[in-house]
Amino acid sequence: MHFTGLIALLAAPAMVAATLDPATSNTKGKKPSTLNCSAAATSNAIQAAECSHNTRTSTTQTFAVFETDHQYDANNGAPYGTCTAYTCTAPTSSELETDSDYWIFYWGSGGESSGYGTTCIKDPNTGECGCENSDGTFVAGSSSCT
Repeated sequence: MHFTGLIALLAAPAMVAATLDPATSNTKGKKPSTLNCSAAATSNAIQAAECSHNTRTSTTQTFAVFETDHQYDANNGAPYGTCTAYTCTAPTSSELETDSDYWIFYWGSGGESSGYGTTCIKDPNTGECGCENSDGTFVAGSSSCT
């Protein structure tokens, strides 16, 4: 099975509509030590760039936690992993612990670095930059997906 077929197979059961809305700050190499709510949405086997560029909830998403899945490290668009989206108050820096496999994206100013922090969303086959529409369709060369 080709990589894209594997991604489609893995991602299909957890397919969640996403909306282009890049994070405004991020913290790389840390994860929340505690959370004050449950996840609103979880997406598996996606690029960190997808997690940072798209919101995944129907209400206001405040932050997302990305955990790297190293089985995809050699693929275009890596890192890939699990993106868990939240709508509650984001954890503060004192509520984080160091872990190099994690990246937190904030839709607010809670991160240690400004901006979404990742590269572009990439086509898994060609590595070409683009974006994804809310139905999951990848549009090569575009940054204006809906």
